Amino acid sequence: MKSQPLRIGGGAFNGRRLQSVPGLQVRPTSGRVRQALFNMLRPVIRDAIFVDLFAGTGSVGLEALSHGARQVYFVEQDRRVMATLRRNIEQCGVGHRVSIISAPLPQAVQRLPATLKADILFLDPPYGSQLAEQTLSALEPLSLLAPHGLVIWQHAVRHQVPRAIVIGDRLCREEESRRYGDTRLSIFA
Repeated sequence: MKSQPLRIGGGAFNGRRLQSVPGLQVRPTSGRVRQALFNMLRPVIRDAIFVDLFAGTGSVGLEALSHGARQVYFVEQDRRVMATLRRNIEQCGVGHRVSIISAPLPQAVQRLPATLKADILFLDPPYGSQLAEQTLSALEPLSLLAPHGLVIWQHAVRHQVPRAIVIGDRLCREEESRRYGDTRLSIFA
């Protein structure tokens, strides 16, 4: 199956084409959901440090950079997907503003810098898996979230998420949940 190009939906790279990964292994966040996400993040994205867990093609993290994020940490384990991610970063010319961690989650959280204070942690695990819960458990003892930081969890509508999560010494409660077709964004602050 030939891959369909993705497009950045706004900001400095608006309309920029990104490569996708052939087949059904990677499910990029739809343009509609990315647009809604970055409309919500508009007040906080400028100069933010954004962590894109389960990065895939990098479309969400690159959209964050397009909207003014200062730095993005991409976490991805699959080598074939990683090659696509690197090409997309190169196409956008933002290599100096990204860090890539090539390791499986949840173990990869140990490779994030100990001094990191992320403004936004974005989780988009494979639907139907428990990888988000496992990753959040691995993040629990780490103080990686800035005092005003957000955790955004993209998941299938049918997937039940907890009302609160702990990251470091921070208790983050679900503040908002928005549905887009079969996808839900749960925002914790």
